[in-house]
Amino acid sequence: MDSIEQRVAQLENQVAFLQLYLGIDPAIAAGGESVLPPEFHAALQRGKRIEAVRIYRKATGASLVAAKDAVEAMMRKAGNN
Repeated sequence: MDSIEQRVAQLENQVAFLQLYLGIDPAIAAGGESVLPPEFHAALQRGKRIEAVRIYRKATGASLVAAKDAVEAMMRKAGNN
């Protein structure tokens, strides 16, 4: 059986993955301020997917795939596919 520390670490990884998949900014989910700059939100609102992915990657250090998934999830949530 896994130790409690290992299980907590696994759960934290799962939550982080779900946040990225659903396009939830982890800082906001934790009750803090967004790590994403205003330029990101502006690009998202204009439907500039590639620009938003570039800004997201720079701000979060996410991989291209993770950033693309997060941006697309946020665009779906906002209704501008």
